Amino acid sequence: MKLCVFSDIHGNGPAFRVAYPMILNEKADINLFLGDLCGYFFDQKEIFSLLRNIPNFKAIKGNHDEILLKVLSNNIELEQTYLAKYGISIKRLIDEGAHEIADWLSELPDSFLMEDLKMACYHGSSLDKLEGRIYPDTPVDEFIDCQPSLFILGHTHYRLDRRVEDKIILNPGSVGQPRDGEWPTYMVLLYPSMEVTFRSIRYNKNELIRQIGKLDGSNRYLREVILR
Repeated sequence: MKLCVFSDIHGNGPAFRVAYPMILNEKADINLFLGDLCGYFFDQKEIFSLLRNIPNFKAIKGNHDEILLKVLSNNIELEQTYLAKYGISIKRLIDEGAHEIADWLSELPDSFLMEDLKMACYHGSSLDKLEGRIYPDTPVDEFIDCQPSLFILGHTHYRLDRRVEDKIILNPGSVGQPRDGEWPTYMVLLYPSMEVTFRSIRYNKNELIRQIGKLDGSNRYLREVILR
C-alpha cells in the first residue's frame, strides 16, 4: 500500500499549485491531508477546489481550520486576536464566502485511524489532537504505551521520521510554510516496508511575497515566516 501524506497548506496557492500534480502523479492508494487548509495566506478557496479532485482522499481538521469555524460562530474576541497575529486571510475568506469550506471542515474528524495498519493520524498529537506539538527533539513517551505502532502527525511544519522501540512517528512537514529552512514537503509512505520519502516542492516564493504585498502589505510576519 502506498500513502501520500501532506499537511499545513495554509492558503499557499503558489506552493500547492506545484504540489497538486505531484500528489496526483503519486497514484497513491490513500491521499491523506492532516489539516490546516486555512490561515496565513490567501488562496484557500482555490486549494479547496483542488483538494476535492484528489482521488482516494481522506482528511482531518487542523487548529486553524477550527479557528475559522469558531470565528464564523461569532467569536469576536478570537477573531480580533487572530487577525492581529496572523493577518487578514481568514477575514478575506469569510468576506468572499466561506460557507462551503466551513460545511466541509465541520464534517471532518480530528483523527484518522486504520486499525488494520495499526495507524493513528492527528493534526497535533495523541494527547492534544489539534494543538499538540511533536518536534524532532520532543520526548515521545505519550506514544510508547499506545496501541497503534504507527503515528502520523502534522502541525509543527517540521519533517519527522522517528523510530522508538516498536513505534514509528512521522510528520510530512508543511506544504505551505516549512519551519526547518527547507522547501515545502509532502511524504510518501510504503506499507508494510515502512519506507518513507519526503518530496520537495520547489515553488516561486516571490509569487507569494508579491501576493502578500498586494493583499496584506503591512504584515511583515507573513513575509518572514515563509523565509524561515
